[in-house]
Amino acid sequence: MRQYTLFFSFLSFFALVVTSCTKLSTDNNIISIAKYPPIVPINDSVPICGSISGTMLAGKTYTINCDVTVNAGDSLIIQPGVHLIFNNQAGLIVKGNLFSLGTKSAPIWMTVAGQKHTDAPKIGFKAKNDSAFSGLWKGIAGDVTCQYMIIKWTHLEYCGALGGANGSNFYKTEALSSGTKNSYPLFFSNTNGIFVFEDSWLYGCPDDAIRIGGAGARFAIMRCTFERCGKTGGDGLNIKQGGVGILAYNLCIGGATNSLKAANTGTAPGLPTCHVDTYNNTVVNSGYRSTGTGKGGSINYEDGARGKIFNNLLINCKFGLRLNGGLVPDTGYLYAGNYGYNYYWADSLSVANEIIPFGPVSVTKPVATDYPNLLAYLTPNYKYVTDAQYDGSPVVQLAGTNPLFKNYPLPVTGGYLLGDINAVGNFKFTLQPNSPCIGKGYRGFTPLQNIPIDPKYGLTELTLPGADVGCYQFDGTGNQHF
Repeated sequence: MRQYTLFFSFLSFFALVVTSCTKLSTDNNIISIAKYPPIVPINDSVPICGSISGTMLAGKTYTINCDVTVNAGDSLIIQPGVHLIFNNQAGLIVKGNLFSLGTKSAPIWMTVAGQKHTDAPKIGFKAKNDSAFSGLWKGIAGDVTCQYMIIKWTHLEYCGALGGANGSNFYKTEALSSGTKNSYPLFFSNTNGIFVFEDSWLYGCPDDAIRIGGAGARFAIMRCTFERCGKTGGDGLNIKQGGVGILAYNLCIGGATNSLKAANTGTAPGLPTCHVDTYNNTVVNSGYRSTGTGKGGSINYEDGARGKIFNNLLINCKFGLRLNGGLVPDTGYLYAGNYGYNYYWADSLSVANEIIPFGPVSVTKPVATDYPNLLAYLTPNYKYVTDAQYDGSPVVQLAGTNPLFKNYPLPVTGGYLLGDINAVGNFKFTLQPNSPCIGKGYRGFTPLQNIPIDPKYGLTELTLPGADVGCYQFDGTGNQHF
């Protein structure tokens, strides 16, 4: 049954100026003129099931007992401080619009009841024994008619239940395989839609955390925290099918495979190329639960994807920046000075030997602007496209390259393997005053600006490239999860 019979007409709700998404420049800005609808409260006294529209009121708790659907033309608006408790492996299907508008002082929570984080580092950590990877509710899935999925200051936890749980027949897109695989916590597929995930958290899932599909889908994923994404596979942020946008100022820790990935997979001739600007992210201990050969790392571009890749702080990841050698990205664009100034720390030789992943699984060219500059250590006959391994021993725990986080042990001590620390817990990844990352950022590029700037219905702030490497800037800007 419907939670409400009152429908909103959104033909006049938004006015958009949308130019061609094949142009990748600031003249492709989207101008949003929002007409805010009246508040129509949703009843919090009874469990919700079926179709839904209206407003969840600030500070209230709502119980979801089965898959709920925001129908095309309707919107669900969630005010600050709301808690959504999902039971029975339910999910939220958005065919209309979703606006989850938490604030720093009153974030929104979407979770299940009765679960506790197990964030403390554990020697010999096994994902199969941790509830973070159990997939206890489906997550949020945007249909091809979902025009806006705007999520701010929102916690999502324990997502990724089987798509077909409880007889759901919606989760049939792409890798969801008619519901027989785990759903993605966040899935967005509208070719002309807008997806914003900012200042938010995603904790625990068995597969990809965010999957963007739909050629030309515009997105901005900024200043967020991702923990324990993927059980034995799956990427953190997986942008496909011509997605166009930015991944910036995110903190990723303990990802199964790649934390940040762009692939032009699934597009057709004449449609936009997947273009992802990836800058000022901090990625820690990524890639150690992946079971695929040659997989698992930090940042991965493949299958014709392109974008700018700068100022990322990559700590003890299984691989450094990987330009896939099997499904080759747009190397013509990438090699033309569109990546560099990325900062690496390697506790061990195995990590140091893969800062530049060796061929044929990778065609990453070392660049002199990275820290440390591997060109100073490579032999004269080193060939990035062959299977020749280089000797990374000179950069293992290299003096002067420790990023000096406020509270995180580098080198890692206490008997922990690199994959054993996979949650933020009590660690602090802000920079100490004497960090060598301060002042090392590259600001000589302009990221994509194709999302409306709006405190409610767009990107609150487009944080430009930082003076410092990583997601935390010493002046207090960037990621706000301190």
